[in-house]
Amino acid sequence: MNYTITIITFTVFVVIFLWIGALAAKVSKNTETDYLLGDRSFGKVFIGLSAGATGNSGWIMVGAVGTAYTYGISSLLIVLPSFLGELVFWTFFSDKVTRLSVEQDSKTLPEFLGATVKKPQGKRIITLIVALITVIFIGAYTSGQFAAAAKTLDVFFGVDPNIGALIAAVSIMVYCVTGGLRASVWTDVVQAFVVMFVCFGMLVVAIVAGGGVSEIISKLNEIDPNLTNLTAGYNFWTLLALMVGFFFFGFGFDISQPQVLVRLLAGRSPEETKQARWIYLAYVYSTWTAMVLFGIASRALIPNLDDPEQALPFYAMQNFPPVLVGIVLAGVFSVIASTADSQLLVCSSALARDISPSFHRKMFRRYGIKYEQAATFIVGIMAVIATLMISSTVFSLILFASGAVAASVGPAMFIALLKRRTNHLALSATMLVGLTIAITWNYLGYGSIIYEICPGFLGGLLVHEVLMRTAFKLPLA
Repeated sequence: MNYTITIITFTVFVVIFLWIGALAAKVSKNTETDYLLGDRSFGKVFIGLSAGATGNSGWIMVGAVGTAYTYGISSLLIVLPSFLGELVFWTFFSDKVTRLSVEQDSKTLPEFLGATVKKPQGKRIITLIVALITVIFIGAYTSGQFAAAAKTLDVFFGVDPNIGALIAAVSIMVYCVTGGLRASVWTDVVQAFVVMFVCFGMLVVAIVAGGGVSEIISKLNEIDPNLTNLTAGYNFWTLLALMVGFFFFGFGFDISQPQVLVRLLAGRSPEETKQARWIYLAYVYSTWTAMVLFGIASRALIPNLDDPEQALPFYAMQNFPPVLVGIVLAGVFSVIASTADSQLLVCSSALARDISPSFHRKMFRRYGIKYEQAATFIVGIMAVIATLMISSTVFSLILFASGAVAASVGPAMFIALLKRRTNHLALSATMLVGLTIAITWNYLGYGSIIYEICPGFLGGLLVHEVLMRTAFKLPLA
């Protein structure tokens, strides 16, 4: 293969992303609200596509493909309940996030939840807990994105995974550090169209190459009949547990992940945020389904891969001309970058602003927006180091990190959006219990029975209600 043409094609797309980021930085007002929220200027199209591109993450083209390659048609069982969970959130809660963030003047998710309680001490405790969860687990999630990029560059060019992670991080940080959320959202929208082109194009090519759907199914049956079994041999109760678990995945993901919720905080109006749901859902589930089907088809086309998560780049390398390989690489990079840049920003804002507000005020008075930019750069370096140290599949790392956040922050957000009576002790217990249950559940291996978000989320809510009805019969604190 002519790697020069592939590299040139890919570089053109990267330059376009950097140029868009530079434009965003140029129109920036150099204020904290603009850097963190794009001056709350985004309408439904930008919210929907940007949130969708951010939510997709590197696991769509790497982790989801690998899972479908391994388990076959049964991997579609994850898609439907997740869709229903996300539909519930976007229909009943998305506009509330925008409305409350404006009323409270909240610029970050930790600050948003901190405003749920009134006393300064309680506010500080809640903000700190959410900030620490964000830095630790969203930071790990970011490492999963860099790991996905490293795997991709390894397949395409044989680049050492450590170098690949560094290349991805530098490319993303160049525009993320300078342009803030505005640069992230603008590049997300362009990257979303690149991702759609690659997802749908790869699926069509795979179906044609496989001789059509019926021929692919026949080949899968020859490899392993379970690959074409939608229920994968599960009994009714196992299927029900799977569906319930991934309903909570969809709902819990949307109501808890800072990199998605910050788009709602930055919405122009609650009405436009709610209208964005169909754009979001159409983008996420069309591309996700396309990649699952591609992963299934890939099992028939290239049945003996050592690493199923490398199926998409491997197939492109073996069958496409160099220019198309460059476009596929740009698509994989797009889905990774559109998530990683947002995660860097929410982690850096939590680190720079929410963990120590007094230190933030001092540094911001002295250095202005450069302090926020420096924090973003530092978080990026930390995420690269974590990538080099963590040994895990992209799919499992991202599922664990997102599950931990959803089981802890998710029930707290649910309480806040319903405006339930609470205090900082009950809300703190809710998050810590949810987090503990999720981690323990995962460690014990029960995630194969029901995804840990479900017991963590419900456990956190139960603890909150019990405490508020018994130990904390107190006024709001």
